[in-house]
Amino acid sequence: MSFDKLMSKAQEIEEGAVDAEYRQLAQYGGRPDYGRIKEKYQNCATPLFEPFTRIPDPGNYQGIIDQLHGAMSSLSNGAHMRDPISGDSIGANEDLRSIETAADDLNGWSGMAAHAFKANFLDPFPAVASNQFLVLGIMKGAVEADQEVWKRTRDDIVGIADDTLEGLDNVASCGKSDLEFTLSIASAVAAIGAIPFTGGASVAFAAVGAASAVGGAVQKGYESVKKSGGSAEQVVNSMKETIDDLTKRTSKKQGEITKALNGYAGEVDRQNKADSPFVSARPKLAGMSGSVLTSDKGVGGHD
Repeated sequence: MSFDKLMSKAQEIEEGAVDAEYRQLAQYGGRPDYGRIKEKYQNCATPLFEPFTRIPDPGNYQGIIDQLHGAMSSLSNGAHMRDPISGDSIGANEDLRSIETAADDLNGWSGMAAHAFKANFLDPFPAVASNQFLVLGIMKGAVEADQEVWKRTRDDIVGIADDTLEGLDNVASCGKSDLEFTLSIASAVAAIGAIPFTGGASVAFAAVGAASAVGGAVQKGYESVKKSGGSAEQVVNSMKETIDDLTKRTSKKQGEITKALNGYAGEVDRQNKADSPFVSARPKLAGMSGSVLTSDKGVGGHD
């Protein structure tokens, strides 16, 4: 929702609270002081809704999500490669698949360099590429989860405004006096569990993703929050409590995402060593040139 529309609803709430309390007091035959009531509800809503006009636009996340998906495709060999969060299949990069057959093309090459190239680079390459694929999937899942958090937050704050206006309309009427706010943020993020890396990567942290994108996850879509609404003051107080609840839940969901990402980042960094299961070894041949490259230390050596 745009800044103008959300703030317009906030202003409607302030005006509606004044009218609702005036109507309710007037029912008893008194002469309510409209000016005092207006002063009472001045800025009772706009300062609470204004911060939500500055939250991230969920649409702005799509670019980075698409880029991460593209990077995953570059690291997919097509052999049952699936997004570790959503479970979606990822198409194969044919150039990557050809690396797995490179050893067959080098059958005529022997010597120390040949053995080292095969043992240190070719053989571990599929596992390293697979682990990098999974790390990208975890990053993509976390970005999608954050996108979902802000999407649900935007929907929930608009719902709170609409439910508050409805509650004020029902003050001093024959309709229901209780309020019921809906918070979908409660199920925005789903925990996935540890991702099975290969090649000695002992990662035990739980990944997260957008609940709506997790394949097979049983997630409750929303939570109803019941509040009192018998008077204008009760409605406004209930609105304030629910906005505070929404703010806390949003912060909690973002904390879950941050914790999962920090856990994986720390583990990958910890294992960033010579035989890292996440980083492919640089072939020594890549640093050779001229006579060294053609010597028995390079491609010229034979058993």
